[in-house]
Amino acid sequence: MFNHSSFFTVINQSDYLRMPWKNGLGETLEIAVRRENDEVLYRVSQAAVVEDGVFSDFSGLHRTLVLLKGEGMHLSHTNAHNEYQHHLEPLLSVAHFAGGDRTYAKLSNGAIEDLNIMVREGKAKSDVKTVFSPASFDIHRDSKTLFTAFYANSECELLIQSQSKQQSIVIPNQATVLLHQNSQISLQKGCGVFITITDNEAIS
Repeated sequence: MFNHSSFFTVINQSDYLRMPWKNGLGETLEIAVRRENDEVLYRVSQAAVVEDGVFSDFSGLHRTLVLLKGEGMHLSHTNAHNEYQHHLEPLLSVAHFAGGDRTYAKLSNGAIEDLNIMVREGKAKSDVKTVFSPASFDIHRDSKTLFTAFYANSECELLIQSQSKQQSIVIPNQATVLLHQNSQISLQKGCGVFITITDNEAIS
């Protein structure tokens, strides 16, 4: 019989940890976090941006931002060497940038929601893929793997196959499925974000 707890864990949005932004201009729903020596090694969170403004300073962290809801957002980044921009539109658009860069967000037309994946530069690496049904992806976990999950950006139906066993599960909108073992995932309904975080120091 398929062992639910051994293969995956579903975390509903109501179970995310609600906490204020560093700059005090909003709040974050923290999905997962790991710290080492009082520093964030990685963090996955969901947030709403309701007005134009400067992002919090997360120096030392690499950020990946995914647009989950709303009509888009323009990001302008500045550091000591250059300036660059991202325009997040349509839904599930992705931006990669350094957390220490000065980032100004300008909303296209009203509030948006985003998924934020942060990893410590030089110590961890994130691989973020947006997927729309029908789609399949493989989970390969080894000693380097720190975190593997699927974030549902709508009600999703997943077929999880592992070790000749399979189970179909329905995931509520804005819930996260933590994936614990090697398996093949088939997204049969909905859309979302597949996240893998690995130990960069262990990669040869």
